[in-house]
Amino acid sequence: MKTAYILILCIVIGWSSFGQPQVTISDFEKLDNSNWIGSLMYINYKDGQEITLRTTMQILLEGNKILMHTQYSDEPKANSKESIKIRKDGAYLGNEELIEKNMEMGILKLVTKYQGKDNNKTAMIYKTYTISENEFTIEKRVDYLDSEQKILRNRYRYQKVSG
Repeated sequence: MKTAYILILCIVIGWSSFGQPQVTISDFEKLDNSNWIGSLMYINYKDGQEITLRTTMQILLEGNKILMHTQYSDEPKANSKESIKIRKDGAYLGNEELIEKNMEMGILKLVTKYQGKDNNKTAMIYKTYTISENEFTIEKRVDYLDSEQKILRNRYRYQKVSG
């Protein structure tokens, strides 16, 4: 009888983690030591207009982290550095929970979610990372919790220059 309980417990634990997408740093090898040129499209909070800025980015992998250094050609004061750590056995990218991982024809698609604020409103925020040999995009969608409104907040689109 004790063996049956242990077997059931193992099955339940196994099923609860089954289907949970996970990433490792090796999923991002195409990005290591690379340079990118592209654009950021975002929806302006003040007037809802679409704005596009020219950007460049350098990416390095360091241990279990993805280091991204982004420059905005037209707004250098907005330049940024970001470090995303793979956490919780690959179930999280930083504080974003990984909810989808697909690899098709050499293109990796990752979808994450987290609860946060957008335009001073509580929202569920979804990010889609698409990585191929020569293209990299990050798309941020916002689903406001207090309304039916869902919007595309921004999209980074890059072409590989070197690396």
